Amino acid sequence: MVTPKEGKRISKIDMYLNCAESFAYRSTCIKRRYGAVIVKDDAVISTGYNGSPRGFENCCDIGTCPRMERQMHQGEGYGICRAIHAEANALLNCSREQTIGADLYLTGIDPKDNSIHKAKPCPICARTIIQAGIDHVIMRQGDGADNYISIPAVELQWVLDKSESE
Repeated sequence: MVTPKEGKRISKIDMYLNCAESFAYRSTCIKRRYGAVIVKDDAVISTGYNGSPRGFENCCDIGTCPRMERQMHQGEGYGICRAIHAEANALLNCSREQTIGADLYLTGIDPKDNSIHKAKPCPICARTIIQAGIDHVIMRQGDGADNYISIPAVELQWVLDKSESE
């Protein structure tokens, strides 16, 4: 979490990324915890974290992750993954009218030590974010203030290169 220094406030971007980080700690994924916050006109309109559909067992409950068992990485094996991603969960709580022109803030946490993981939407979430009309995606990249990148949603990697999918 970014905290204030010397009596000064943190930036709005770090504030929203802190919100995303808080939601990431609610995640039920044992591979990677993610939190997402959608903001439009300086108001939070939706939040999400990664986990199984409501009412279904989560990986943290059963103690295993099928993707980890097979040593799969980002972009691999989402058909066997139990989790709905944070970005998708946040978008599911909104109409497209709400998301057009909004920004999505994304923070990832490594469950092993609660360190910041360089946040990046998977290609499936990237496609969904683009389709929802999100303007920018702001992703925490490490500890400390202003440690993030902001990119237009339309520039997200929404399909893997052939070399990445092999």
